[in-house]
Amino acid sequence: MLLAMKAFIFQILLFLLSVTFHCSAYSNYHFKVKEATYTRLCHTKKILTVNGQFPGPTLRVQKGETIFVTVYNRGRYNITIHWHGVKQPRNPWSDGPEYITQCPIQPGGKFRQKVIFSAEEGTLWWHAHSDWQRATVHGAIFIYPEHKTSFPFSAPYAEVPIILGEWWKRDIVEVFEDFVRSGGSPNVSDSFTINGQPGELLPCSESAKILSTVSLNTFPCPGNRPCEGPNGTIFAASMNNISFELPSIDVLEAYHYHIRGVFGHNFPSQPPLFFNFTEPFLPLILQIPTRGTEAKVLHYNSTVEIVFQGTSLLGGIDHPMHLHGYSFYVVGWGFGNFDKNKDPENYNLADPPFRNTVSVPINGWAAIRFKAYNPGVWFLHCHLDRHLTWGMETVIIVTDGEDYRSSLLPPPPDMPPC
Repeated sequence: MLLAMKAFIFQILLFLLSVTFHCSAYSNYHFKVKEATYTRLCHTKKILTVNGQFPGPTLRVQKGETIFVTVYNRGRYNITIHWHGVKQPRNPWSDGPEYITQCPIQPGGKFRQKVIFSAEEGTLWWHAHSDWQRATVHGAIFIYPEHKTSFPFSAPYAEVPIILGEWWKRDIVEVFEDFVRSGGSPNVSDSFTINGQPGELLPCSESAKILSTVSLNTFPCPGNRPCEGPNGTIFAASMNNISFELPSIDVLEAYHYHIRGVFGHNFPSQPPLFFNFTEPFLPLILQIPTRGTEAKVLHYNSTVEIVFQGTSLLGGIDHPMHLHGYSFYVVGWGFGNFDKNKDPENYNLADPPFRNTVSVPINGWAAIRFKAYNPGVWFLHCHLDRHLTWGMETVIIVTDGEDYRSSLLPPPPDMPPC
């Protein structure tokens, strides 16, 4: 009897130890988004921060780790948080772009985000993904090798995150609202920053092919008032001549629950009109895009090639195009118009750079390839805030695979309401 009792107690201890181990497998972080007072360039103002820090706290994780971050919105404006470069396998619910994969966290609300680190290594960053709040709401992510593995080089003596940013003396929300209202180009920032300081010195199978123009455009000014864009118009931007409009319900929720009328499935695989995209003098009619909320649907595990073609509409400029949920291979780039018959012959298929953002050169093109292995709704956009606001963006929807391991995870229970 005594022996049986000891065996029973031993089993209970093993169970409690297993529960303790399981519960400690995930790290929990708390991001309190709130205003704090900071002085830069001899000017003091309140800015939005995470936990009162600018830049925000640095996350240190291991490859393959999953963490939970509870975001509390104690500020005056809506907020979302994006984990830049983190692929989030089957989990776009916590990816962060407002009205794409979630509705924003409203003042006084909170959202517990599950962040899944899978194949990432090295240094990434997190930032706000609502309006221009990322100007002050951002921080670094250090991803260390998996447990019981080491760096492929000698351990450094020290690690110092270096975060480059911008600083406006005015309230960033006022800068954003004036920019949208005027229809012109936004005010240039008053300073660049390094770790939040201006001038601070630190010690040293199936396949899908898409050709998408990335253009600056204009819309006629509404009403009878003049606007500050070219010839009294409003600045716009587009991909394949579609200027993206954010819906009132996030695209991920509409896709998951089959809500009709929120977005379309008709993002084109090529421009509606072919012309000399880099010609210095182009007809004004080409400057006017269409408005829409169109997504591109890709089949799970398909091989995808996207060629971004810059144009000289309103003057050429380079565009840093960022894809959420994936990294991709930059297989080629060049100047002028992309030639689908000749340029692929010079693709680098031996050792192409592996990135999550590619810079499309001025009046040139860049080609990327990736495998659509991450089901869900993923944001593709220019990472220049003004171009994002003007509409240079679209949504990639990757369908589920054949089983639960290749299908979208269920939504968290506390998704913010729209």
